[in-house]
Amino acid sequence: MRFSMDPSWRRPASGDAVIAGSPVRVFRLTAAGRGIAEAIERGDEVPESGAPLTEKLLDAGAIHPLPDEHLHGIDPAEITVVIPAFVDRATVADRVAALVGGFSGTAEVIVVDDASPLPLPTPTAGDTTVRVERRPENGGPAAARNTGLALARTEWVVFVDSDVVAAFDDVAALAAWVAHPRTAAIAPRVRSIGGSSTIERYESSRSPLDAGPLPARVRSGSRVPYVPAAMLLCNVGAIRAIGGFDESMRTGEDVDLVWRLDRAGHHVRYEPAVEVGHHPRTDLSALVRQRIGYGASTTALHRKHGTAVAPLRATWANLGTWVSLIVGIPVVGLVLASITAARLVRRLDFLPDAKVEAMRLAATAQLRTGRNLAAAITRVWWPVALVIGLFSKRARITLCAAALVPSLAEWWNERPALDPLRYACLRVVDDASYGIGVIEAAWRERTPAALAPEIVSWSSSED
Repeated sequence: MRFSMDPSWRRPASGDAVIAGSPVRVFRLTAAGRGIAEAIERGDEVPESGAPLTEKLLDAGAIHPLPDEHLHGIDPAEITVVIPAFVDRATVADRVAALVGGFSGTAEVIVVDDASPLPLPTPTAGDTTVRVERRPENGGPAAARNTGLALARTEWVVFVDSDVVAAFDDVAALAAWVAHPRTAAIAPRVRSIGGSSTIERYESSRSPLDAGPLPARVRSGSRVPYVPAAMLLCNVGAIRAIGGFDESMRTGEDVDLVWRLDRAGHHVRYEPAVEVGHHPRTDLSALVRQRIGYGASTTALHRKHGTAVAPLRATWANLGTWVSLIVGIPVVGLVLASITAARLVRRLDFLPDAKVEAMRLAATAQLRTGRNLAAAITRVWWPVALVIGLFSKRARITLCAAALVPSLAEWWNERPALDPLRYACLRVVDDASYGIGVIEAAWRERTPAALAPEIVSWSSSED
């Protein structure tokens, strides 16, 4: 196989260690391992003897499989397309018809009508068989997808939501990236289709379905912790073996599926080299309702996956550094940061220039903790922050900084078709709406577990 290096990949002084992955890990290399690392860096094929090391690197998200030039992945003519649909407007029926028409050449297209209030005529897709299966009652996206999954007669199925813009070529491109035998699901990049309204322009740069420009091994705690099922190519046997989508969940069912596949030992991959479109929300109320719904899934996800949904995961030392700065005791923060760096120097003494590498890793971890803390404050903990802010000037400054600094930095990097003020305001509404969903679900089920951070001890990342 051939592999690409994750952007995090570093081999200091081209030596016997690799620093890479998400989260970042340190891999010590044998002489043979160094040869494999060099082959990966050159883009050469890696022999089967290198599998033990490449499997570790794949699991960590340090490398990513490339399409096999000889096997060309999965034949798209042997893939079933499943489209869950709820037709409550004539425009939805038109979108479904247009979507189905683009999948000529696949094995079969199954449209699952989830007890729509409006009729859904049977669309056509060239010579490809199209089947419309109407459910007797509305069960939500998970139930609709499971209905299609049960009817699939092929080894692979691709789920495509009715508000996605995709066609046969996108299925073929995605299928080509199924290069590793443990891959059970793979998702493309889902980008919002641009529009003229303020909301559409905001969504085009910050869609909740867009996982970004970098490929990833998808799992909780990584750079891409989940992928949406807006378009998801899946191995039928792997999904059936874990019971399919959880029909008790109206939102978050795709996150749950991905995490259960990962727990079962499968790989779920994200490949942004393949892009599809998605019709965005067009007004603020629709955006708020969607984000509240996403937030409401966290309590159910916490029941099944524990701290994987925690609003913040950090070490005691790194979190203590930021809390010390916030409450105005920078000396304590400096001491904690110094202790962390010193421990890293001792653990990484086998690296060339261990002090520089330790400082680099420590600084990266501190910045990540600060960014994640700001996200937790503005997304889930903002009601508490607001109350404290009524009595504390420092708390007000912290809340404003947590809301504005990441927003403006993101605007600077992305350069969306919006001015920074409107972008920052919409980002605040976006995050706060998600938090409302989290808090409402926690209150309804009388459990605050999904609101609590996960604080961990500092541990070695060496292999």
